[in-house]
Amino acid sequence: MSVEELGNLFAATVNQETLETASELMVDVSYDDFEYHQACINIFDSAIESCKGNDMDIIKCINRSGYKVNDFESALTLLKDFKKVYLTEYVHRNS
Repeated sequence: MSVEELGNLFAATVNQETLETASELMVDVSYDDFEYHQACINIFDSAIESCKGNDMDIIKCINRSGYKVNDFESALTLLKDFKKVYLTEYVHRNS
């Protein structure tokens, strides 16, 4: 995962939307495209690990979207929440 990929994901889906709405947009694509689904999971997982490593670029990517975080703890919580919401929507749509 590159920081650019995380930035693109947030720019394309989150922007000024809720995590739920962003996840619905993502699942609109990943429902029929398992490779895109895997890419989303990889982006989340890599971003979470980078955040744990105190990579400031993660905070910058998030803050370019409609969400603002001031520290790594807030960024980590947001990323974990976003992944959870996305997976919940994905499973719901595929059941």
